[in-house]
Amino acid sequence: MARYRAPLTVGLPFEQWPSSHQRAWLEAIRDGDILIGRGAAAHWKQKTRKSILKAVGNFLRFQRDKGQLLKGQSIEQLLTESSLRDYIAVLRRRLAPQSVVTQLGHLSLAISVMTPATDRTLIKLAVARLTPMAVPMRKKADRLVSPVVLLELGHKLMAAWQDRRAHDPRLNAMDYRDGLMIAFLALCPVRLDNLAQMRIDEHLRFKGERVRVAFTAHEMKGGRALEFDWPDELRPALALYLSRVQPILYDLPQIGAPLWPSLHRRKRQMGASGIYARILQVTAKHLGCSINPHMFRDAAATFIAETIPERALLAAGVLQHRNLQITRKHYIRGQQHQMLHRYQSAIDALIAEVTNEPLKLRRG
Repeated sequence: MARYRAPLTVGLPFEQWPSSHQRAWLEAIRDGDILIGRGAAAHWKQKTRKSILKAVGNFLRFQRDKGQLLKGQSIEQLLTESSLRDYIAVLRRRLAPQSVVTQLGHLSLAISVMTPATDRTLIKLAVARLTPMAVPMRKKADRLVSPVVLLELGHKLMAAWQDRRAHDPRLNAMDYRDGLMIAFLALCPVRLDNLAQMRIDEHLRFKGERVRVAFTAHEMKGGRALEFDWPDELRPALALYLSRVQPILYDLPQIGAPLWPSLHRRKRQMGASGIYARILQVTAKHLGCSINPHMFRDAAATFIAETIPERALLAAGVLQHRNLQITRKHYIRGQQHQMLHRYQSAIDALIAEVTNEPLKLRRG
């Protein structure tokens, strides 16, 4: 017998959507050419499509469980004031405030591309009124750690990778891998999805004496290619990793191999969720508070704002953000490599200044 799942735990699968809704979604994401055109959501990345598809599934599941999902019924007919009010009440009972706003926002986006003529006034009004209430349940500032501390943690893990008396040498190699990953993320706070997809010779490229990190525009959230030098400070660590450590974790040819192999032989490459969980676990153990990969980006922005506030623009380049004023947009586009290098240099300079002082967690 299938296990019962409460509404919003699992949305209505796409295959069970009313046929009219299925057709509307497929038309919205339809790819095309210069003659027939593309769907309104054809440019959405797969991750975006998945999130929005889930939000629609949740809404349709709610409607079905209420007995209101009738054959041939349009989205506009489902989106009545009373129906939307009931749905929001259920969302607010089951989800955090920010998640409620996200679900409604995704639903609104889906409607805008599936049935553009549908009046979204009510749902947009709900999002506008709920957004100020969407205060994060946990304050990031209370758990924010300086990138200097994170970099030092990475070096500490790499230096002690052979200290553990592990029954499996892969566990020792895992410690070094984690250290290099944390140190790299502290100096180059790329997005988690990009970190997870890194492969040798594809994203990690060797050009003579230089080591470059490169992502195509298609791989980047902002749709712009990113390329920069591997940090000089981590060059020796990378050389040791590729020559001795990575082969312990990955026994196949290194060309095209994942930079961060998994201990699970079937998976071979760590996924985004695996890296997320591992970094949480390691930082909680060594720093006393769990730091997720996205908080490395927060740490970088805060570090820049506090140490060189007159260079606030630097943070946008380091984090590959594109939502800036037009006058700044072109500057960032051409200077991401220099910004990452200057960010790494600023951290190195600070470490040099406090070499003889104990490092402490910087909170708030």
